[in-house]
Amino acid sequence: MAKKTPTALHHTTLKSPLDTRVVQLVMLMPGKSKVEIKCEKCGRVFEADVIDHVDLHEDRDLIKAVKSGKVNRVVCPKCKKVMYLDRSLVVNFDPDNLIVLYDPAASSKEVQEILLRNYQGIVSYNEVLEEVGQETEFKIISDLAQLKKLVDKYIKEHNT
Repeated sequence: MAKKTPTALHHTTLKSPLDTRVVQLVMLMPGKSKVEIKCEKCGRVFEADVIDHVDLHEDRDLIKAVKSGKVNRVVCPKCKKVMYLDRSLVVNFDPDNLIVLYDPAASSKEVQEILLRNYQGIVSYNEVLEEVGQETEFKIISDLAQLKKLVDKYIKEHNT
């Protein structure tokens, strides 16, 4: 049977609610979204494209940015201030059947348990999603060092 792992996921807010972070794991939508950002330096509000999902097999050019935690880099169009957005990121370790939700805000066990329950509720919605949930390992990571270790292991195993 063909693998049905989602390859592109999406959410729309800078700091998404728990349910939205989990929904992005199973929806087949683009890996980028537009968000409104307020510049830390000059206060200008502007829109920027941000990355919500990275498939390491398809988005090899983003691997270095994922490892450094600098995937979502934006520049204020007015004052040119460079900012790195502190937001969740879904990383698909295809073909390893591993999906990682990296979210610095999900450091407590309680938040991680809620995210996991929500993910399990979503993947049990229908047969296709249930099959994806059974075939795919789901991890929640809040520590960039842990994410970097997983990416380094992936690079070694897949000669990326």
